[in-house]
Parts: sequence; C-alpha cells; structure tokens
Amino acid sequence: MNKLMSNYIFTVLYQLLLMLTPFITTPYVSRILKPEGIGIDAYVLSIVQLFIVFTVLSLPMYGSRQIAVQKDQNDLSKEFWSIFSFQACVAVLNFIAYFIFIGAFSTHKILFLIHITTLLAYSLDISWYFIGKEQMKKIAIRNMIIKVAGIILTFILIKNYSDLPFYVAINGGTLLVGQLIMWRPLLNEVKFVKISLSDFKAHVKPILILFLPQLMIQVYVLVNRIVLGNVSGEVEVGYYNQANKVVKIAIGVISSLGTVLLPRMAAEFAKGNQEQLKRYTDTTLQFVLMITLPMTLGLMAISPNFVIWFLGKDFLDVSLDLIIMSPVIFFVGLANVFGVQILVATNQQNKYSVAITVGAILSLITNLLLVSSMGSLATTIALVVAESIGALIQMYYARSYFHFKTFLQLFMKYFLLSMLVFLAAWFVGKTITITPVLLTLLQLLAGGIVYGLGLLLVKDPLVYKLLGTFSQKYLVKIRERRS
Repeated sequence: MNKLMSNYIFTVLYQLLLMLTPFITTPYVSRILKPEGIGIDAYVLSIVQLFIVFTVLSLPMYGSRQIAVQKDQNDLSKEFWSIFSFQACVAVLNFIAYFIFIGAFSTHKILFLIHITTLLAYSLDISWYFIGKEQMKKIAIRNMIIKVAGIILTFILIKNYSDLPFYVAINGGTLLVGQLIMWRPLLNEVKFVKISLSDFKAHVKPILILFLPQLMIQVYVLVNRIVLGNVSGEVEVGYYNQANKVVKIAIGVISSLGTVLLPRMAAEFAKGNQEQLKRYTDTTLQFVLMITLPMTLGLMAISPNFVIWFLGKDFLDVSLDLIIMSPVIFFVGLANVFGVQILVATNQQNKYSVAITVGAILSLITNLLLVSSMGSLATTIALVVAESIGALIQMYYARSYFHFKTFLQLFMKYFLLSMLVFLAAWFVGKTITITPVLLTLLQLLAGGIVYGLGLLLVKDPLVYKLLGTFSQKYLVKIRERRS
C-alpha cells in the first residue's frame, strides 16, 4: 500500500505537471492571443488530436497492463519491443495520412506543419512502460523539467497575437523533448531482443478492441468540438476549450488513481486474488467520492469570480460553461474506478467499449440537436451526457465488485458535506468585496475548512486512516532522529 501511495503522489504530480503549462500560462496567453487566437489554436489542435488518437490507440492502458504482468526480464523486453513495433508501424501510416491531409487543407497550414512535432512526440511515447513497472517518479521528474521550460519560453516569446505559431511550437517541442528524455532510462532496463511476426500479431486484436472506446471518447471530445467550430465559429470553440482546460486540471488528480491502480489490479487479477481486488475497489471508490464531489460543487461556486481573473473579461461567457461542465469531474472519477480499474484490468474490454460507445453516440446526437441554438453550451451539455451515461453503464457492469448500498451511503455523506462546501464558497463570494484573485483563494480556504471539519465531525474512517498513517511515519522519523 505504501508503494501505491507513493506512486499515486508521483502520478498526481505527473498529471498536474502535464496541465501545468496551460494552467499557469492561460491567464497570460488568453489576454495575448484573445478569443480568436485561442479558438484557432483549439480548433487546429482538435483536428491534430484526431490523428494522435490513431497513433496512441489504446497503448497507455494496454501497454501498462501487459508490462505489469511480466516477471522474467527477457519476456519483459520481448513484450516491450513487440508492442512498440506495433506502435511504430501505426505511427508511420498515420504520418502518411497527416501529410496528405496537410496538402489538401488550405486553412492554418503553418500551424498544422508545426504540429508534426506533437505527432512525433506521441509516436515515441513509452510512458506506458514505466506506468506498468510502477515507476512514476521518473515520469514526474521529466514533466517537471520540461513543463517549467515550456512556461519560461511562453512568457519570453509570446508577446502578441502574431506569435500564435511560436506558442504551438513551444507546446509541441517541449512535449517531444520530454518523450526523448525517457528513452535513456528505458534502454538501461530493456534489452534488444529479436521478435517474431507472431509476437507482433499477438497484440493487434487486443489493442484494437481497447482502441474502440478510446476512439469513441474522441467522438465527443474532438468531433463535437469540430462541429461547434463549423456551426458556431472559432470564438465559441475558445469558450468551450477554456472551460474544458479548467475541468481537466481537476480530472488529472482523479485519472492518476486509475493510472496507478490499473497495473496493480491487473497483476492481482492474473494471480486470481478476487478479495484483494474488492478491497482495492472499496478503498478507491470511497476516495474518489470523497474528493470529486467537493471538487465538483466547489468549482460551481467559485466559477463566476474565478473566470474573471483567470481567463480575463473577454471570457466571461465561459462561467456558465464551467458550471455546467463541473459534474464531469465526478463522472470521470466513477469511470476511472469502474471502467479502468475494474473492467480493463480484468480483461472485460468489450463491456468497457459498450459503455463508452453508447455515451459517445448520445453525446454526438445531443450536440447536433442543440449546437445551432446554444453554441458552446450545447457541446458542454453533450460532454456531460457522454461522461455520465458512460460511467453509469460501467458501474452496472462492475456491480459484482462493490456493494451498491455502501456506495449510496458514501455518496450521500460526501454529497451533503460538499453542499456545505458550495454554500460556504458561494456565501464568501457574495458577501466579501476584494480583488478577484484573493476572493477565489478565500472561497477555496472557506470551502476547505468546512469540508475538513465536516470529515472530522462525521469521523470519516478513510481520513482517520490516512491521518494515522502519516502520524505513525512522523513518529518513526522523530524516533530515528533521537536515536
């Protein structure tokens, strides 16, 4: 459990650092590039990400799961090279398609050419190996160095609207450098071994099966955004994209849990440890409910004031998008437990695919019906539809791994406490007049204090367990120093 906690902390850092550049630079970049520049960047990137989807496929989940169950060094090396060979072949085909697209596409061609670095970065991504080995520290340190460099370059080089190409180049270039850095420690662990065609072919079917839900995810994440741009214009895409960036920062903390536990759950499943699987599920489900519900309701409360200083007055319309999009945090948390940690880890990819596909189809229908009259709000609602329907179907399929009555009890407890968080943050926002930045900090402080006291008053067992673990470690360190 100590290694899981350590890996979770490092993976949270990894996810947060992945979001660090847009989080720190967004207030600055939003004011420099304006809604038009932000919208063009989001629109171009949404198309590029369609190609990225076909490069990445389902390798992060599949690769980490396969690496996690390998014990012999020779088998581990063969598994890695056979999976990466498939990844490389797909990347080559994808680049050919991308160059054909650039030749045929006349708008924003320079930006699409710069994004070749982004595609190359994803083609060389081998982070799934380190996730499978539960070596999260290496990934976190890499991202810390690269993202800080990206932040510095952004503030130095991006000075006006015409610097949009440089902004795209910084994001793609730093991502590529980060991927190249990871190859050195990998080559120290993995041997060069000969792989056969059968080794290669063994991965094709399971990767493609897992790829279907990943493709469906992109339907409502990317295709809906492209539909929004074509129907309502690039400014509406900019509004939606900025709201989505804020929500993704919170989601990074949640998805870290799935990243950490997927290889561990896969290993336990391979050993036939069903009871251990259920214990992990109970703990992680409680943890997800405990952090996603206050995040969701807290973000709803601070959104109007938060948007003013974080994005600037040009993005005031984002506030409503952000309020409506906030429940995505909760539903993504559930999907990480029921979908990634249970269905994928226990080789139930077909059920996972069904859940994602149904959610994606309903999302696309919702967006097409509403986008002409509601703009970015329609795409926001479509995102909530996709995540909620997908999570609920995954919950149904994973019902044998948790107790539904216990889930409802935990949900009601944390939801009521989270309502107090909402009321505290909302009250502070309505009654105190200070600068927007300080007001947001005060809202967060008020909500955090109320939630912390509430958890202590109800004697939440998970909180007391975590406090006990940390206090025990602290006492051990004090004894070691005295001796």
